Amino acid sequence: MKASMCKIIAITLTAMLVYLFVSCGMDIYSPDCETGNCVVVNFKGSVVVKPTVTGISDIPVEVFFVKYNTYPTHRMKIGSVKTDKNGGFNLKTTIDKNTFDDGYSLEVSVPEIEGYIGPSSPNIFGDYSFRSFNEDAFQNINFEFYKETILTINLSRTQTDDFESFTVSPYVENVIYHLGYTIRDSKNTTSESLQRRTAADVYTKISWRKLLKNGEQQVHIDSLICRTSTNNVFNINF
Repeated sequence: MKASMCKIIAITLTAMLVYLFVSCGMDIYSPDCETGNCVVVNFKGSVVVKPTVTGISDIPVEVFFVKYNTYPTHRMKIGSVKTDKNGGFNLKTTIDKNTFDDGYSLEVSVPEIEGYIGPSSPNIFGDYSFRSFNEDAFQNINFEFYKETILTINLSRTQTDDFESFTVSPYVENVIYHLGYTIRDSKNTTSESLQRRTAADVYTKISWRKLLKNGEQQVHIDSLICRTSTNNVFNINF
């Protein structure tokens, strides 16, 4: 009796997992090779830390075919692999080139890595997306991360001008853009501090813009290199 109950429970749990997997629009990719359009490809690249270009090991890399014009978004997992001790990866598998013609894009992705800040390039999710077959591009997939650190921006209201808005935007040029911060009340503004995640060991640029009520716009840009082992502080008087 107990064995039968265990079997029923196991079957039920398996059915639930299958339901969840399918209901989220996820399938395992199975290429149709009877059409003669199947090819064996290598998805090769690396996951590294800049600016030293040091590899990060044991990072999962996943490859999918994704169709976005469905609800829910339909994903077919092609395969996955983990990076080696040098941060490199190589996933060899078979795909059907006709899958692109069916409205699917091919995506290669890595997860967020604790202690690191990821790229917003090639897109904000840190994924490579391909809308057509390009075997050469599949073999040059490089994800670049930075060590994460914290930047404190101290804002001090020292001027008496009347402004419509005051905005601070820290960013790492061409790589990572951080959420800006806007103040819209010049009369009741006091000093305050912002804390933002940023990339270590490269220049973080800081832009601050003031739009006066007379239409004049004041723009300033400065930069500093933030380190992981120091207290990174930038002061702005406005």
